[in-house]
Amino acid sequence: MEVQPISPAKLDLDAIVGQVMAGGNKTLEYAETLPPAAYVSQAFYQLEVEKVFKQDWIGVGHVSQIPNVGDYFCLEMFGEPIVVVRGPDRIRALSRVCLHRWAPIVEGKGNARIFSCPFHKWGYALDGQLLGAPFMDQADGFAPKECRLPEIRSEIVAPLGIIFITFSDRIGSISERLGELSARLANWHLDTAVAVWPSQLEGKFNWKIQLETGQECYHHFAAHPTTFEVNYPTRLSWCEPSRAAWSICHSPPRPELADEELTIGLPIFPELEPEERRVFDLYHLFPLTRLAVYSDRVRLSTLTPLGPTQMRINSVMLVRPETAAQPALIQEKFAEFQQFLNKAAQEDNDIDVMQQVGAGSMLTRPGRLSHLEAGVWHLAEYLRAKLAAN
Repeated sequence: MEVQPISPAKLDLDAIVGQVMAGGNKTLEYAETLPPAAYVSQAFYQLEVEKVFKQDWIGVGHVSQIPNVGDYFCLEMFGEPIVVVRGPDRIRALSRVCLHRWAPIVEGKGNARIFSCPFHKWGYALDGQLLGAPFMDQADGFAPKECRLPEIRSEIVAPLGIIFITFSDRIGSISERLGELSARLANWHLDTAVAVWPSQLEGKFNWKIQLETGQECYHHFAAHPTTFEVNYPTRLSWCEPSRAAWSICHSPPRPELADEELTIGLPIFPELEPEERRVFDLYHLFPLTRLAVYSDRVRLSTLTPLGPTQMRINSVMLVRPETAAQPALIQEKFAEFQQFLNKAAQEDNDIDVMQQVGAGSMLTRPGRLSHLEAGVWHLAEYLRAKLAAN
């Protein structure tokens, strides 16, 4: 009797994990993609949440996004409502669920002296300490001073100015793991850079698909013939060996282009070496953070998976403080550049949606990888390591 193929979305979780792990122990010359089921299965996504996302460091933003005491922004990570706030002493990531009857105490972003729950006006200091709870005087034994919003472990990689959070109390310092990367980007002085031009995109595809597309330039000549391929051709791109916490894809420009043709008209970071003035480097900080590095700007992107077939990406442009202090210049140059970004983003989105559809086919199988797609392989190997370690 002929055995009928099973839809990837319906495969048993153990079978999917087995397929994922079986694809390892190869060199890039023999590498292939993860199995399609890893991009469509709800059960495998839940495994990633517990064994990957909650067991590693997740980038959530840049220190310049909350420069003043009381500045905050909210996010939701894997069902946990969180507020990242700058207090008088330091930046914290706090649960924003009221200790009383669980209403979120704050939404969006802004500046506050205290957080006041909209349900019953319980008030919290910027460090999470409960300051007041109206009409609780007859609750026997209730002690407001003993009540504090839970704090999520956070760390700022100082040379980069990037804020990371983790739900793990076992994982080591992210600053140590990103030491080499921080040294590489020292001349950009990202610790003092300023975030401008925020943007948000949502995609109906798996988080890995978005990251894989963003970490290889093999598709420039096909998907981006009038955008990235014009200045950054496929044939010049190359990838370094992966590190434990990050990987990099280089996309050098055409040699005949002048340095100033590689900017969008913003002042470059002044301490760059001659070769650094010509970079277009794509960094993937495992698992969900990306940096696109140019001579005049660095794009910081933080991903939020929303399920096996949906994700959100928030981005900011990091520029010199002197540049950020010129709002008219920022508006002019980024408004012009946005047309390019919109076109390129749509090109990527179209390809990513196509891949997601294909991953759901019961006839699809892992595909072989080009040497120009080493970043895809690096993510797969990182994922295998996380699944094996926990």
